[in-house]
Amino acid sequence: MSSDKYDAFLIRFNGTNYSAWAFHFKIFVKGKDLWGHVDGRKPALDKDIDQDGHAKWEVKDAQIMAWILGSVESNFILNLRPFKTAAGMWNHLKKLYNQTNTA
Repeated sequence: MSSDKYDAFLIRFNGTNYSAWAFHFKIFVKGKDLWGHVDGRKPALDKDIDQDGHAKWEVKDAQIMAWILGSVESNFILNLRPFKTAAGMWNHLKKLYNQTNTA
């Protein structure tokens, strides 16, 4: 089994386990040296300046998006459809489900 397949995820996001899922997903993507796509440190290259680099970035970003979609329960997939980047999907889930205790 290839480690790039989304079925490598042992934790599937179900709406109540964001912290565990996010931790697992982040480690997985960091292990692929692609976390910059998710946290915004590696934005898309300008298509007009570097068409080949932009195309390669899109392929990597699409792979991360597939991992996100493959690691969430199916009822979340349509909610992620409007987002065109992995960072967009990640930030949407984080905004809705990340519980931070400030007390």
